[in-house]
Amino acid sequence: MNKFSMDSISDLYAFCEIVASGSFVRAAKRLNMTPSGVSKKLSRFEKRLNVRLLNRTTRTLALTEAGHDLHDRGLAILASIEEAETRAKHVSLMPRGRLRIACSDAFAVHVLAPMLEAFQERYPDVSITLIQGDGALDMIEQRVDVAIRFERPTNSAFVAKRLIEDPWILCASPSYLAQFGMPEQPADLASHRCLTIQNRGQAEDKWSFCRAGAVEHVMVNGWFSSIGLVVKAAVMEGLGVARLATFLVEKEIESGSLIAIFPGILLDDHRAIYAVYPHLEYLPVKVRVFIDELERVISSNSAKNGSKKGRA
Repeated sequence: MNKFSMDSISDLYAFCEIVASGSFVRAAKRLNMTPSGVSKKLSRFEKRLNVRLLNRTTRTLALTEAGHDLHDRGLAILASIEEAETRAKHVSLMPRGRLRIACSDAFAVHVLAPMLEAFQERYPDVSITLIQGDGALDMIEQRVDVAIRFERPTNSAFVAKRLIEDPWILCASPSYLAQFGMPEQPADLASHRCLTIQNRGQAEDKWSFCRAGAVEHVMVNGWFSSIGLVVKAAVMEGLGVARLATFLVEKEIESGSLIAIFPGILLDDHRAIYAVYPHLEYLPVKVRVFIDELERVISSNSAKNGSKKGRA
């Protein structure tokens, strides 16, 4: 809206207040102006329109024919503006619209998909599009509202809310360990069949451990490498040892269908699950309620493993 239009709305509002009040003095109080200021504002309005709107005397104000017509139309315009503002406030309070979420396939399957039914029932006016986000992703170009990441972004244009810690878990199936034996020390992994995750085209085949304050790095034989979801399926089939995220295997570790290896000494570089979104003055309510619900769900899912809830 240009400057002329903004001036027109302001002048129109003042004109209608003068008519409603019946005097410059009363209108000035309602407009938080001086009577002379109100009078000058009306005069400038009339000059710009090149028409007289009010006939003034020392005691009365009387609408001209043009003033009557403008007053009637002006009230309708101001009512429309008020209605638009009311609707905007209502929309800002009610979650609605399409929510674009970027995350890994593994997170989508294990965390998001199970929570979608309850989320949709609670917020029926929000529709969701999931965008595959295992690799690099331009959130602005892809119009992503919120992304799930396992590290903080370095770009200050984004906010990262830490939802929960998510350390690595080294694990294998009971059948694999029965056949090949339990590694006794990290160096033994070099001779085991290891399954590695692909991260932006690179296999994560250097696993780090800390014992008695000393850090030990082991280059593993990653004979099979893929995304986390596929690596989990392979380790469940007894194909090797894998380093996987807590959220991906916590249920299997608890049930005994996967066995944790070297618990407590595997370095995880302070891994956590973050909700990342553009730095906005007014966070859309659809994003806020989604993050709140996601935090509740993953905290509940991880409670049995003693995971600590993160803070923003």
